[in-house]
Amino acid sequence: MQHSGEYIAIPVVVATLALSVVTIIRSLLDNIRRTKSDRLQADIYTKMIDKFGSSPELVAYLQSESGMNLLRTEAPEQPAAYSRILNAVQFGIIGSVVGGALLWLGRMFHGEAQEVLMVAGTLVLAAGGGLLLAGAAAYGLSRHLGLVDGAKPDAV
Repeated sequence: MQHSGEYIAIPVVVATLALSVVTIIRSLLDNIRRTKSDRLQADIYTKMIDKFGSSPELVAYLQSESGMNLLRTEAPEQPAAYSRILNAVQFGIIGSVVGGALLWLGRMFHGEAQEVLMVAGTLVLAAGGGLLLAGAAAYGLSRHLGLVDGAKPDAV
């Protein structure tokens, strides 16, 4: 017979492994995208240097408006405030629903299974509620700082 700790430890380990795999895959895909972008930019610069016959022609082109636009690099992408807030709210809703379902299931069982379901449900529901509160706080702070809705920062 399994101990109640095992009922909680196994899902925690599986969830941690799944989150780790998703994070690694996401990082790899982001790295591949950036590498392709850098390679394409290097190819464009190489072709541009080959196209111009002399250094003065190249310098003149680079000092023109179109040359300046070509050399202007984009700032690294930062996750948008809306995206982060939406992720927190989505996971908060999912956590709250799953936690509520575990608590509801805990009422159907008796003994050790009931205790495990009630503890797990309470923890998951608390995490979901925390994410919902974090999303609301992030939205309020983002509005105050002018990061969402085009709002201007409030005078302090």
